[in-house]
Amino acid sequence: MKVSEKARAIINRLITALAVAAAGLIVADALAVSVEVLMRRFLRVTHAGLFEITEYSLLWITFLAAAWLLKNNGHISVDIVVSRLNPRLRALINIVTAIICAILFGVLAWYSGKLTLLDYQTGFSIGSALRPFKWPIEIIIPICFLLLFIETLMKTYEYLTSWKVVSKGWPTQSDITPRGEQ
Repeated sequence: MKVSEKARAIINRLITALAVAAAGLIVADALAVSVEVLMRRFLRVTHAGLFEITEYSLLWITFLAAAWLLKNNGHISVDIVVSRLNPRLRALINIVTAIICAILFGVLAWYSGKLTLLDYQTGFSIGSALRPFKWPIEIIIPICFLLLFIETLMKTYEYLTSWKVVSKGWPTQSDITPRGEQ
């Protein structure tokens, strides 16, 4: 197994593990909110910080699952237009789109990482009931954008390979469809 294949396998396992963690957070949030409602209804007791914690977990759920969604082509695409194009042009549009997305994800990873580091260095805390430090809540943002950047680079490579195959006149559906997209 080549180094690039090993790296891809490690990234894929990481992305899947983060998606499983997101699913676990969804279950935990559902249980926590249910318990909170029952406690409020029957015991007239409420936990002041639970709403705030579930708000922060929604941010984490979104970012933990984003790279998995990209890997499995679950994001919105304009198939009605692209599917009508010839395979070579479709592959070229996918390449251009992936490069633009990679640049965007790279920039977002860089700047969100700088902001998270600054919040860590200054000890910035959120003005709320729990007053937590901000950096542990937002650290998932640069991590996710980095994973999205890497995943988009891998898709760009696959689209380039597809474009080369289609350009040589060997159009097969499996060759012009990146992994996960069926």
